[in-house]
Amino acid sequence: MKVTLKTLTPLHIGSGEKYPPCNLVVLKEEENKKTAVRLITRKFLEVLRKHPEIKQNISENISKPLSFKEVENVEDGVFYEVSLYSDFSSGKKNPEIPEVVHHPDGSVYVPGSSLKGAVRLALTWHVLRNNRNLLEEFRRNVQKDLQNHKRAFYQTNEFLNGLFRFAPKEINTDYFRFLRVSDSQTLRTQLVVHDVGIFYVARPNTHPRTFPLEFVPINRDFVFDVRFVKEEYDYFLTHVRKRYGVELPGSIEEIFSIVNEFYSEVFKFERERFKKAKENFEKLDTSKIEERFQKIEKVLQSKKYVLIHIGYGGGLMANSLFILLDEETRKQVRNIIKYHKDDEAPLTRRYLVQSENNSYRVISPIGWCALWLEDSQST
Repeated sequence: MKVTLKTLTPLHIGSGEKYPPCNLVVLKEEENKKTAVRLITRKFLEVLRKHPEIKQNISENISKPLSFKEVENVEDGVFYEVSLYSDFSSGKKNPEIPEVVHHPDGSVYVPGSSLKGAVRLALTWHVLRNNRNLLEEFRRNVQKDLQNHKRAFYQTNEFLNGLFRFAPKEINTDYFRFLRVSDSQTLRTQLVVHDVGIFYVARPNTHPRTFPLEFVPINRDFVFDVRFVKEEYDYFLTHVRKRYGVELPGSIEEIFSIVNEFYSEVFKFERERFKKAKENFEKLDTSKIEERFQKIEKVLQSKKYVLIHIGYGGGLMANSLFILLDEETRKQVRNIIKYHKDDEAPLTRRYLVQSENNSYRVISPIGWCALWLEDSQST
């Protein structure tokens, strides 16, 4: 089955690599947007040898992107094109830009593991929410890790990792062996380097701390091959039905229905949290992010699409089972990760932000996507 993922907001799935702003060569500039290219690091010295004036520019102002129009003709050094919105004014002397996952040819893709990880989280939520005994066991494990000050939550993770195995320590008995997800097809597109601001929920936000990040823009489609091996799963199901006490999904359609249910709950929490904190954004222009929230809400109302969060930007709510914990336990978990006393949890949100005339526009949340199935039968 073909599954298509469309970016509703900018998307960042990190490669683990970072690069300095001096690897960006500005080709043209208009208003707040600059069009630039990122050069392949190993070819950068070759470009400098051909164009000594670029080297001079670097030595004069290493903390800012280069500005050299003739570099448009240096095709052998171009890695990929970037729309540049960051001014790198975060106060960090030499900021580095985390890059998104790339194919070696410079195109981008979404790893199948990222999509499958989001699916697994949603199905874990579904099982726990529908089985009170397992939910209580999950919460007890969280409390034990908190009492032992285990920041990695070893006991909780061991419990969750074995949740979908009828032989808990045997990975080949895992439910998700039967869900096969390919990496997406590659896509050639102009990327975006944009500032991300850290905003506090319960404190006034006037000058948020910012940092640059590379993104896939909105309205980009990624196509996956997804297959559910029904015959193998039926054998698996005979072993786990009594253990779970709930019906596990037996088709791709059922799986993504649960995915939609989980991430709809996460988004509703995100939306309500923003509304609750609105007074702390009153000195900022939030019109753009309000528009983006409304577009995501339209996806919630459509039966055609599945709402999902992928990659960076969702925080603990979108990337863990935080939503199943009570407020006090959330604070305890947050404090063992980073101590913030009795402040509510989650404490901060990360949104795209743009500086204008010593003020800020809050542009968009990060990582929200719409997903749909190309046909109606599981294979």
